Amino acid sequence: MAFNRLIFLQTILMFIISTGLLPSFVEADIAVKIERHFPCSPSSGPNKNNMLIKFPSYKSTGVNFKEETDSAGHKCFQMSGGKVEVNQPGLDGSKKYYVHVETRIGIHGKPERCVNPDKDNCGGIGSCVHCDICKTMGGSLKSFIQIFKGNKPAECRLPAGTYDDLSLRVCLPTKEELLPFLDQANASIYSNSARIFDRPINKLSIKELNDALHGSKKGMIGCHWIYATVKSV
Repeated sequence: MAFNRLIFLQTILMFIISTGLLPSFVEADIAVKIERHFPCSPSSGPNKNNMLIKFPSYKSTGVNFKEETDSAGHKCFQMSGGKVEVNQPGLDGSKKYYVHVETRIGIHGKPERCVNPDKDNCGGIGSCVHCDICKTMGGSLKSFIQIFKGNKPAECRLPAGTYDDLSLRVCLPTKEELLPFLDQANASIYSNSARIFDRPINKLSIKELNDALHGSKKGMIGCHWIYATVKSV
């Protein structure tokens, strides 16, 4: 039951990173609202001295929002504006970056398991590791997620500074993918955290991964929380 829910949830996750927009919209009888999103605190995110990239919160201003339709008929949303902070020494374009997406159904729900990762334990739906995101961004994820700097796809080499020209284009799954898995009477509440690492974490044991996420936090350079509601209308 959680599988297709999580397809949508991970789209919502990437939707919010690098934006300050608090949107609500309807996609073919599905209503979605991002309730709030914000950088993680030091207790759940990286240690203060290791924070290299910080995305804006839902209280940020100056965000623009544009709706369009892709060639497959999916509704897409491109967001820009807000301030993204990149701290010294910046992001090294020669490194590979990994994102752990933790997905929960309900504010206090347990993390969902990762479904259908590849042979290297990368990708999948649920609480999964997304590997070498600079290589895959705009590649296999192109149908749903693209990040731009100005009018070109963004690269992972980002010198330290404040950026106001990063934008994100996200396309939604179809009604058929979502509707059978939603509570028809009530809104479903989702919470997510996205933790960015500058080292490989896809081959870690469960114990080692838990330490990277909640203990030593070795290699963690950024983190963002997202809360959303989804309902059929």
